[in-house]
Amino acid sequence: MRVFIGYAGEHGATRGIAERIAATLTGQGLQADLTDLADERATAPDHDACVLGSAVHNGRWIPAAAEYLRRYTPELARRPLWLFSVGLARVFGGPLERWSQNPDPLPAVRDLLSPEDHRLLAGAFERAHTSLPGHVIFRAMGGHYGDHRNWPEIDAWTKDIAHRLLSAPSGKEHHRNGAAPSLRAL
Repeated sequence: MRVFIGYAGEHGATRGIAERIAATLTGQGLQADLTDLADERATAPDHDACVLGSAVHNGRWIPAAAEYLRRYTPELARRPLWLFSVGLARVFGGPLERWSQNPDPLPAVRDLLSPEDHRLLAGAFERAHTSLPGHVIFRAMGGHYGDHRNWPEIDAWTKDIAHRLLSAPSGKEHHRNGAAPSLRAL
């Protein structure tokens, strides 16, 4: 079974998570193909399932990931889809974490594509990733620089994905063959 792993990020934390997901799925007996969604050569997935993730900035997936969802909605609607968002909201917790559970354009995606799951994952953040005003705000909020990714959580989630894919009846269609949903209006 082939799984498309697509990601979009800025500083490498999201890519690192996508690489770990691909390696874990491969270790579970699946074929995982990793693609940077910002690459202009990224095409519609023709895989059996998809796992897509993006860094979250200002409550939104970054443009390359959001555009990929818009462009390939029909293809994504026909296969099992898992989503992950990467940011620091999990590190801060509280209202910021609750607000970040639904970064744009995910509310529309949930309605149109019925993803199997969405996970908000902690990322990594270094001083070099921000401006002086950004540094002041980050520190005032109690932020700490470093790698906050929770690898055991990511591995467990990925193994659950593998288990669900490997235990599903082969050839099972994820969505109906009717008219494909569209995100064009977003």
